[in-house]
Amino acid sequence: MDTVEFSRTVPRELVHRLSITEVLVTGVLARDEDTLDVGVQVPRSHAFYRDTAGCSHLYDPMVLVEAARQTLIMLGHELFDMPFGTKFILREIALHETDPAALAVSVVPTEVVLRCHILRRFRDQDSVRGARLRYSALIGDHVAATLECSMSWVPPENWQEMREKGRVGLGLSPHLAIEAPEPLPRIHKGLVDRRDDSNVVLSSLQVPPASAGTGTARLVVDTRHPVLFDHYVDHVPGMLTLEAFRQLGIATAVATGALPSEAALLTGISARFTAIGELDLPVTCESMLAQSDGTSALLQCALRQGDRTVATGHVRLTRSGTEAGAR
Repeated sequence: MDTVEFSRTVPRELVHRLSITEVLVTGVLARDEDTLDVGVQVPRSHAFYRDTAGCSHLYDPMVLVEAARQTLIMLGHELFDMPFGTKFILREIALHETDPAALAVSVVPTEVVLRCHILRRFRDQDSVRGARLRYSALIGDHVAATLECSMSWVPPENWQEMREKGRVGLGLSPHLAIEAPEPLPRIHKGLVDRRDDSNVVLSSLQVPPASAGTGTARLVVDTRHPVLFDHYVDHVPGMLTLEAFRQLGIATAVATGALPSEAALLTGISARFTAIGELDLPVTCESMLAQSDGTSALLQCALRQGDRTVATGHVRLTRSGTEAGAR
């Protein structure tokens, strides 16, 4: 049987990365019209996706989310013939059924096969304008996680018009060549299980003391971050939103007693994006404890900008040392 390629990464342009070291995808092999295998190499060392203090013996499952996102961008170009310059809008993304035992860090980089199933093609009168995929992340014979992702593809001229109209509606300048203000002071890295201060994405944290409630924080938008802002974007990136959900979820779960410490593995996360987050307006994160059994905690999350909801979703966190994944 043919196997997917792992000897080199795909061209960085195919996954919209500037830094070659941020390219995770190594190749693609079509199984049939709706099924493809995508190769991914997970590095043993990474400044962002291997920065947790309490779960250093395991790969961060968020790297699989980023790999799924890169995969759908690549397929937009390679499979659906979207020209370079097309804007890709992340609509929904989710990670489910993570198996921590499959994510143990080895003595060599880990090779993952993302088995991709095209669930739906979104069409207009002329062509495909988006797709929804489901993924099984295979490490050897083990399913390390399942994921889903959907994106839409917008011609650059339509994107420009849409963005300018949206900004004017918010009372902002239509000009898109902007940078975020100086990043806000970050909360202490230990509150969100990080070793590097620059990877903290929350400020002005408020969490409920020892009782169920809603944690809130301001989003730190640092356009100098080498991973979350690998290249210029004119809006709050989707992966920054997911990281905010994770970090605020950790802080809220610990403050409410749902988890005993910040050392918690991400075993599930989702986001549905309903608006574009502007870089030059304050963004608020919210996280509410929804379920807890002493081993894992489920929190509902939201990202808001003024009276607009930018994204909603959930995060599931499992106590470090727990071997079973969250279902």
